[in-house]
Amino acid sequence: MGTGKNLRKKIRRVDVQVSVLIIITTIFCTSVVFYIGYSLTYKDMILNLEDRVTAIHDYLEDSLDKSTFLDINTREDMDKLSYISMKKVLEDVKMSSDVRYLYTAKKDSNGNFVYVIDGLDYKAKDFRYPGDMIEHEIYGDMERALNGEIILPDEIKKTDWGDIFITYFPIHDNHEVVGVLGIEFEASHQYDTFRKMKLFLPFIIFITCIAGTAAAVLVFRRVSNPAYQDMANTDHLTELKNRNSFETDLNNMDARTKKEGIGIVIADLNSLKLVNDRLGHSTGDIFILTAARAIRSAVTNNSTAYRLGGDEFVILFWDTDAGEIKDFIENVNCRLVEFSAELARDIPLSLSIGYELFHPEKDKNLKDLFKRADAAMYRQKREFHDTEA
Repeated sequence: MGTGKNLRKKIRRVDVQVSVLIIITTIFCTSVVFYIGYSLTYKDMILNLEDRVTAIHDYLEDSLDKSTFLDINTREDMDKLSYISMKKVLEDVKMSSDVRYLYTAKKDSNGNFVYVIDGLDYKAKDFRYPGDMIEHEIYGDMERALNGEIILPDEIKKTDWGDIFITYFPIHDNHEVVGVLGIEFEASHQYDTFRKMKLFLPFIIFITCIAGTAAAVLVFRRVSNPAYQDMANTDHLTELKNRNSFETDLNNMDARTKKEGIGIVIADLNSLKLVNDRLGHSTGDIFILTAARAIRSAVTNNSTAYRLGGDEFVILFWDTDAGEIKDFIENVNCRLVEFSAELARDIPLSLSIGYELFHPEKDKNLKDLFKRADAAMYRQKREFHDTEA
């Protein structure tokens, strides 16, 4: 009897009940992830990669000199200004977007697919010269792209050089397809994550149950602590809100029935790589901090600033209009001029800034609005590089 009473007393303890609940919930949730969520998250990974390659294609569709598909045919053409300028464009995009391989191709007079411009460094082992033959095994996809079809794979392709997400896009000159853009992303990291998840699911369940049970009370206390919440939602370098906070706020706003008056401003620091290369990463951090300071000083009562990561910032507006956002951007640029003088560096401090307001005919949700604002920022970035060139 005494043993039974002691057992019932232990079961009535909150920490024991919480521990049992965590164990049951963990086992259930991880099993659901394995049997159902696995395929959904894998598809989401593919869609995320599709969004990345589509954004790169949209940018290059506008930026590429279409004459290269006619003028660039052999190695001797590499001295032409059009080749040199477009090679620089591909290299810059490859570097800024973490693309593994980026190139343009066309069909020559003999009906063979050949490289036009390769985005790799000249010294790279896999660098291809103008006129070099494309591998025959991808002729089918190349032909479909040349016929105007966008080739997006349903899964990661396992190759001798790793797990790759391979896509092909048609490049248009007005309404005519003049060539093909090949984009390849290294996807080993993403693919390995799902593969390991499948292999180590039992181990993950076991460790999660132990860790969750041991830390339950501590976690609940911290979650209820406003200071801890602020720390979890704050970028440690700039003290702006972080990506996690932005995604949460964006989702909350997306739940609104009425979205008119919502605007998104995206700002990207110019020449950060040049600053890091010439002056060091510590100076690069100073540039990021100074840009954040300029943005923070211009933020209004109906806006919030976030650092998404690296040198990219986003400002979320509500109950606003184009005039107010333009005033905000002007204030930021004025502060940048002032703060740049304080830095006393030979590389000026500047931001490429794009914005868009929610439009019910253009945006199904706020993610669509974000994409349009991001595209507007990239247009500003392109104008900056054109001016610098």
